[in-house]
Amino acid sequence: MGGSDSIVSPGSATYREFVRLYAVASRIAPTPVDRWSGVLRALHTPPGEPERWGAFDPRSGDISLSAELVLPHLTGPAPGVAGPAQGQALATVLHEATHARMETDAPHEPNAVRTNESLGLIEAFAEYRAVQQFETFAVAAGYPDVYLTTPQYPGWYAAMDDLVRQVSGPVKSRAAFLDEAIRGPGAMHFDQLADSVVKNRLTHDVPAGEKDQRAARAALIPAMAHRLWPSLRARPAESGLMVANEIRQHLDAQVDKIRHYYRGSPGQPYPAEAPNPTAIQLSPDNGLAMSDPKGRTEPAAGVDLRFLSGQAPASGATARRPSLGQGARGSGGPVRRDPHRGTDRDRS
Repeated sequence: MGGSDSIVSPGSATYREFVRLYAVASRIAPTPVDRWSGVLRALHTPPGEPERWGAFDPRSGDISLSAELVLPHLTGPAPGVAGPAQGQALATVLHEATHARMETDAPHEPNAVRTNESLGLIEAFAEYRAVQQFETFAVAAGYPDVYLTTPQYPGWYAAMDDLVRQVSGPVKSRAAFLDEAIRGPGAMHFDQLADSVVKNRLTHDVPAGEKDQRAARAALIPAMAHRLWPSLRARPAESGLMVANEIRQHLDAQVDKIRHYYRGSPGQPYPAEAPNPTAIQLSPDNGLAMSDPKGRTEPAAGVDLRFLSGQAPASGATARRPSLGQGARGSGGPVRRDPHRGTDRDRS
């Protein structure tokens, strides 16, 4: 992102409309983080490459939106212009706002998942959020007649939607998970899903103490960290449902193991390995961690931070439109009130 992408003038009507929409996205789901730099770029796709809808660059904080597919539709509410093309444009704004308003990494959290599977899940969640909150966003922004068709990334959306349904229940609902996940960090999405499982399916089995709760969540995370999460970007909904079904089987088996363990009154947390053992290294009490003059703890040299360098998929996955629906929004029947986009959208 950047390079040949031109900066949209802050004095232009398009820029002002984007700022307004970004503020609406923030208002309907407030978060403690805002990484947008204030720079909006017009995204130009090189000849022969899949057209991209948009992208958020975690390094610069810039947001780029397609000069052909998105920016022309940020016109403000107007009679006679609402339709699927404008719906896709608004969903892209919501998708990129999701990335910009949460941290990606959580290096100090033992249950943070800092892998490619996590990057795939981050994109899947951004797609899910954009569809689930689209109608609320459009109405709040003054575009009540705008609508969506199919999710831009059917594989990601189908897998995420099914998984959220699996883990939700009376104690922690789908809405509660959505509100929590919007705040991030992205690396904690698996832990947030696992928390739903513990609260809804193991509430009478796992003790309420933090060590027991965290250990149970850690034990559930591998069942959901399917190796195909990254590849679902370019796959149809059927592939997403296949992944979700495999996750269901592993999740059910792990829930049974945890329940059986605690029914034996072990008196100690479930024996599970934390997904992010380097969190111990990054602890302020550990000599491998260093603090800057402002008191922030930074990882010492040698600590693996490749997860952050792997953000490109998470911040550039909101743009391409694959032949099988990898981020391909715009075909199929109308979809109202369901999720969407991430960091880099493409259209082929």
